[in-house]
Amino acid sequence: MSPLREIRANPGQFFPSVLVVFIASLFGTTIMQGIAILSAWLTSAKIIAESTNAQNLLTVVGYVFFLIALFVSAIVIANTFSIIVAGRSRQLALLRLIGASAKRLRRAASVEGLLISVPSAILAFAVSTALSWATLSYLGERVTTHVGLLEPVMVVPALATIVVTWGSAYLGAFRITRISPIEATSQAVDRRPEDARASLGALTATLLLLTMGLTFLISAVVGAGSQRLSIMGVLLVALGAVLTFLGIIVGHPWILPPLQTLIGRLLGRTAVSRLAAKTIAQHPTRNARTVIGLVIGITLIVMFATAMTTFRDQMVAYARSLGEGGWNGLEDALADVVDKTMLFFLGLILFSVIIAVIGVANALMLSVRQRTQEIGLLRALGQTPKRVRRMIAAEGLQLSLTACVIAVPLGIAYGWIGALTLLSPLLGIFAPSVPWWVIIAVAGGSLVAVLAASRGPARAATSISPVDALEAV
Repeated sequence: MSPLREIRANPGQFFPSVLVVFIASLFGTTIMQGIAILSAWLTSAKIIAESTNAQNLLTVVGYVFFLIALFVSAIVIANTFSIIVAGRSRQLALLRLIGASAKRLRRAASVEGLLISVPSAILAFAVSTALSWATLSYLGERVTTHVGLLEPVMVVPALATIVVTWGSAYLGAFRITRISPIEATSQAVDRRPEDARASLGALTATLLLLTMGLTFLISAVVGAGSQRLSIMGVLLVALGAVLTFLGIIVGHPWILPPLQTLIGRLLGRTAVSRLAAKTIAQHPTRNARTVIGLVIGITLIVMFATAMTTFRDQMVAYARSLGEGGWNGLEDALADVVDKTMLFFLGLILFSVIIAVIGVANALMLSVRQRTQEIGLLRALGQTPKRVRRMIAAEGLQLSLTACVIAVPLGIAYGWIGALTLLSPLLGIFAPSVPWWVIIAVAGGSLVAVLAASRGPARAATSISPVDALEAV
């Protein structure tokens, strides 16, 4: 199997991965070059000429959010190649039959990921550099120090994206090792789910991570009742949040499918919704990998919004409780600063959500290609194109609702516990300030984005000829 020949023969199947690589690389390069421009502008304006703390903090925050976007990209790309491999079962089985090893075929699939990532990363670097030059031209004489937009360090995000894509394609092609050469001798290849249930080892690790994480979080809440701020309490919150979230990521093949089934039943009032729920149930782990990217992005948005909103409301209420001798009206300025900071963070996290939405659209499109015969038979049995399109849209809707049901409570809990740990010495125990406008916006925006992204797969589904499907039976 020649990777270059495969890309030339069917380039459309790689488009979602190309788009994900472009966005992730563009995000990382823009952060690097943007921080350089901002630092030069602040230094030129002598705002922080004597201190680099603000620059260092901004750099760390930018790197953290780029790593988050890169992690979501890895999930999306690995899922993409897993489904691509599943759609090539007959071809790969034939290659296995004539002597090709699974290891060699898997390496070839990873080379495909490398080949599509390099031009995408180069294009992203060029676009980011052009935008940075335009920004410098706009600032003009307000930036008096040199900004090295073409320094070697600026290429690091693009290189990191290429390496992650290469590795993700290799991991996503793991299903090749399970394809038997005997499948090539069958007229109708059994398209078994490429997403077998996760191992018991993964379940054990999930339970261990969740138990440890919840123990740390509960200990932090109990410790907050003593109204003493300690480094240990802050570390417990951070460690507990990381462990519980890591437990959900590791155990998503076990956690998400039952929830997907439940949501499918709740929404399955019509024949279209029931068909969508049945399709999701047939490939639980594949769809769980698709959902986990949305879970990460939505959780982070809700977490930061809850933490910042709770911090703002509690500090403003505390300042006003002091009366006229309190903060002398500075609480309004504090609220304004917190709101602007929150919008900045939400803008950074939005990149992860965009990548995750592309992942959902990608999964729907490749699912349609894999179910050509099934959809064609539905058309032959009387399903109208409109109902087929509604079925594909219902699949995306159910997947995005699953992500929201998991991510919103997680985000609220993480944000509240974080704010509680920091402010309990001053205010005691308090309830979270839930940012409903953020939750409604991110949940509604995700649903709308997924529905819009499902239009392409829906059109592809309705283009399937019933006659061709019947001939393949």
